Amino acid sequence: MKYTKKISTLIILFYLFMPYSLYAFSYNNTYNIKLDNSSKVMGATVPATFLLYSFNADLIAGWNTPLYSHEKKYIPKKYHNLDVLGGWYGNGNYANKEMLLTKNIDAAFYIGTENVMIGEIEEYMKSIKIPVISITGSSIEDDIEIYNTLGRIFNNKKRSDEIIAYINKSITNTKNITKQVSKKKRVYLALGENGLKTRCVNSITLAGAENVHKCSNYEESISFEQLLVYNPDVIIIGKKNAYKHIMGNKKWANLKAIKNKQILFVSEEPFSWVEKKTVMEYFVVQYLASKLYPQYSTLDLHNLLIEHLKIFFHFDMDYNMAEKLINYEKYCK
Repeated sequence: MKYTKKISTLIILFYLFMPYSLYAFSYNNTYNIKLDNSSKVMGATVPATFLLYSFNADLIAGWNTPLYSHEKKYIPKKYHNLDVLGGWYGNGNYANKEMLLTKNIDAAFYIGTENVMIGEIEEYMKSIKIPVISITGSSIEDDIEIYNTLGRIFNNKKRSDEIIAYINKSITNTKNITKQVSKKKRVYLALGENGLKTRCVNSITLAGAENVHKCSNYEESISFEQLLVYNPDVIIIGKKNAYKHIMGNKKWANLKAIKNKQILFVSEEPFSWVEKKTVMEYFVVQYLASKLYPQYSTLDLHNLLIEHLKIFFHFDMDYNMAEKLINYEKYCK
């Protein structure tokens, strides 16, 4: 690795109105760190690590936490037993200094939707002489900039171009469906144990629908009485426990979406498709648009998912595996 202490900071702003916040794309490589495909890096957070993994799995020095069994199903075995390095993932957790000092790590990456933790991370890593690169962004368009940036940092434009081509195809495929929609479906995203927690995720609006609840925080709880007032056209369910509660509760049967069988129980594998922003989003927007407006979609979701897992997870998925994720409710009760 080569890096100098000459300050070199590039900040590019693309302002984006989120349902409850305003974020921006930014890139900060203060020490002008030069990396390549032989470098070893760590993600400071779980999303950062998986994004780096998606770009080049051989770059990452380890995981933040042990992989879950449902994650291992979609990750080649050679990466299952990488060291657990810790990181910043809530509840006061942070990186394992002793472990990091043994790994000859060239740089740590913070990649997220906002820079709230970057100062703490930089100070912590400075004590063990590991430089930090921060990249932030919120939208799919920002993600294109993020992968472009990784291509420059690691001198691997071929890889960033491959990923960006898929993301652009995802955007085009989704818009080809949503541009035909004259009346948006009103959607409620049911999370939590009882389905009464919700988030206003971009995937739903990008898929041509409207979140019935307007969020002011990252995650909010609502009353069932408020949900009755909303009376959504479609309920998207992102958790098994919520699905079991909703489908077995007589009160929920009074909702229009339940009466009309407009329930979409989405996969939790490899990560939840709707609960949070992950690299699954580029497939999920196509999936949601196709499921919400099937009359306007000619997409082959199975092959798109197989392609997605190959590009972002370096994993060869077969048709039967794709089928079980795309029609999740049928196979996972």
